Amino acid sequence: MGRLRMAMAFGLALVSLGAIVWCTVAARPVAGPEVPKSTAAPNPWVAAAARADPRVGWARKAATEVTVSRATEADLDPVPEGRIDPRQRQVKVTVVHRLTMAPKDPLIGALRQGTGFPGTLQQVTDAAFGAIKVEGPGLAPTTRLAPILDTDPSGTTARFTVTLLRQVKRSDLLTLDFNAPNATPVIVTSRSIAVLPGEWTVLRLAGITPDREHEERVEFGVGTYPVSMTLAPDSFGFADVALEDDFSWATALGVLTALALVIFLARSLGRGWWERPPNRELVVGLALAAPTLLIPLVAEDWSAVTYVVLFVAVPALALRHAGRVLPTSPPWNTRDLLVTTGLGVVVGLGMLVWSWLHGQLSGQVLLAGGAVTALAAAGSAVAFSVDLGVRSVIVRLAVWAAEAAIGALALALWLRALPTGVYPPDSVRLVLALGWAMIPIAAIAVATRQWTRGAVVGAVIVSLLVQGWPTEWLDSGSWSLAVPRSEPMIGSLHLTPLVRGVLGLLLLGFLMLVLRLWRLGRQLSAIDNPVTESTMIAVLMVLYITPGGSTTLADIDVPLPLLAITSIVAWATARWLLAGPRLALTEPSSQEEHRQLVRTALHKRLLLVAEQELYRVGRGRIGSGEMSMADFDQRRDALEEALRRHGRHPETAFATAAGCTPWFNGVHAFTVSLLLSLPFAVVYGWPEGADLTSFVFDGRYLITLPAFGFLFGYFYPRVRGTQPMTKALHLTAAALLTELSGYLSTLVEPDIGVFDKVQVVGIVVGQVTVVCIGLGLFWEWRIMHLAGEPWARVRNLRSIRSLAAPTLAIVLAAGTTAATSVAGQTVDRILKGDQVTTTAPR
Repeated sequence: MGRLRMAMAFGLALVSLGAIVWCTVAARPVAGPEVPKSTAAPNPWVAAAARADPRVGWARKAATEVTVSRATEADLDPVPEGRIDPRQRQVKVTVVHRLTMAPKDPLIGALRQGTGFPGTLQQVTDAAFGAIKVEGPGLAPTTRLAPILDTDPSGTTARFTVTLLRQVKRSDLLTLDFNAPNATPVIVTSRSIAVLPGEWTVLRLAGITPDREHEERVEFGVGTYPVSMTLAPDSFGFADVALEDDFSWATALGVLTALALVIFLARSLGRGWWERPPNRELVVGLALAAPTLLIPLVAEDWSAVTYVVLFVAVPALALRHAGRVLPTSPPWNTRDLLVTTGLGVVVGLGMLVWSWLHGQLSGQVLLAGGAVTALAAAGSAVAFSVDLGVRSVIVRLAVWAAEAAIGALALALWLRALPTGVYPPDSVRLVLALGWAMIPIAAIAVATRQWTRGAVVGAVIVSLLVQGWPTEWLDSGSWSLAVPRSEPMIGSLHLTPLVRGVLGLLLLGFLMLVLRLWRLGRQLSAIDNPVTESTMIAVLMVLYITPGGSTTLADIDVPLPLLAITSIVAWATARWLLAGPRLALTEPSSQEEHRQLVRTALHKRLLLVAEQELYRVGRGRIGSGEMSMADFDQRRDALEEALRRHGRHPETAFATAAGCTPWFNGVHAFTVSLLLSLPFAVVYGWPEGADLTSFVFDGRYLITLPAFGFLFGYFYPRVRGTQPMTKALHLTAAALLTELSGYLSTLVEPDIGVFDKVQVVGIVVGQVTVVCIGLGLFWEWRIMHLAGEPWARVRNLRSIRSLAAPTLAIVLAAGTTAATSVAGQTVDRILKGDQVTTTAPR
């Protein structure tokens, strides 16, 4: 009986597998989406020209006048904010086409009918006069005015005006390309062109023999062939010898930052981490996988290898590492397995519905194949598990087998659709995201030393957000048929699923550093741990890395991060903050000890104030005879005796961690700093991004100052100073130097006005001062609050001297607000940087 049952179990399993194979083989290739046929009307001029008498065509005369001038403020009004760079030239090119026609020319009637206008204006002008291209980045789309007709008994003249806006560097040349008309038959046999260069000088002519040539005007005739003209700015001189710097500060700083970051990352792991074999194996595996990321740059046809490595091999490596490092196996049970496969069935049903709607398989075949697959798999599971005798277990295994079979059928049909190139567009990103999710699941498990269901759910959600926002996933065309569409961009980098996965790894690496600070910061000893300090500095350096520039790899322009000087300055200032003179601190181990230390410190402060008051009042009272020297000496000796009992060392109760862990203090400081920084988001703008990674990167300026605040709270006993406000002033100096270093190259730019530079400095100084002084005041209140004492005992709100620091913060905040309210476009561009498009039309 046992053999018969086993035979039935294996037979049903083969039936389920056979049904999947049969459905896959029977699946038909899905026809791709129909390319919409062009509905544009035929060029009316071409049709009219074909009907015209040849003698009428020879009578037409075309004249073009091109004027190059400086763009005015009115011309730049439609340009998006932040796109204009005042350090460059904004050029306006005005093209005026004139076509003179005989009274009976059929083109006049076609022009008056205006078929397709204004959409066909470009088509009409390019057909008659040829397209004129101006090299250089466009500030705004090309604009065309409505044609103007001028008719008299001798004929009709049509005038077309085209305006182009360009932005070029002050030393760049400007090239005008006059293309040949694209009409067949030719509408105009010859053209006359006049160029008025304005503030430019004609440098090169290609295919042009001028009829008239003057400094302010060049005229020439051209036939049905392309020509070009290159202009040079009047105020720019060309050096005989191009001097090249043998030493590049940008390259040197980039190499220095990279080396420093690598060193701090290595030190942040600690010697013990490197001594464990699983960790070394992980590093070797990642080092072998890293070069494969360059394959798409040099051999695009082999990009599939990179996808397999990043979304299959690296997740498998991460899971293997987590399995070896963690002391326990994952606590998953059958309920977790059923929920996971159930979600897989939901996704699989979507694929099956897609297969039915688009004709990959008919509805009858899908129903029959799916039913046979699921029932046979469930029957096989029952046959295998019937010996267990536990009905609930048998039922669960049967449900799990049926769900797995449905998921396997959907996966097989999806793989069948892949070679034909027609499949649900976002299904690939979904599969890649689920594969990539294994990396954060393993990473969080290693960081927290346990497997948790919440971490799995969070990692899957984050993985989906790395590949796109919900609005992108739920787009109406995402689950129909693949259609050609542009990938979103960040700068000049196309956000393909591969690029998003790599950027997600960088974001995950940063989060792992933060998790390491959390794990280390649960003990007070972390303050003096070199590993913790290296981790904190690495976090600051990563936050202050600014991307920019590019490099050439295999004739491909590859955008790379230009490691900014701010990253180096952040390293130096953080080291300066933590490397100050250390006081002999008595760290309280509990809130009660902290309370006693604060009360003792308050008592000592009271004695010092009393002694100072005794000397101040004693001079007058001894001189007037109200107090004898014996009384004075008696009171002084009593105060000194009381001070001797408290010790002559400076009180340090306000320089301790207040009985809290470094992580607890750091989170509180980060939260307060973030709240104080948020109002300044009005100046910098709210972050944007096509996915989670680009959004976080675009919004990192919101957490750079709070990161300094986190350092302040985390390493509070080590920060320079003995009191919250003195420590806050040292923090202000460090943060201000770091923040201003990012604007050094801009502030020395001669083309930016002094007033704009003062505004930028005022905004940065105001923000840093408000955040740091506000954090110092909060920390002073917090220390007293934890000790159960009123804040007024250390800061008298009725004293002008006591209110000096908050008054300074308020004044600077008001000044910052005023500067922001009048900040012009130049200040916005300096603070926000050049705006780049991060989304693309679908």
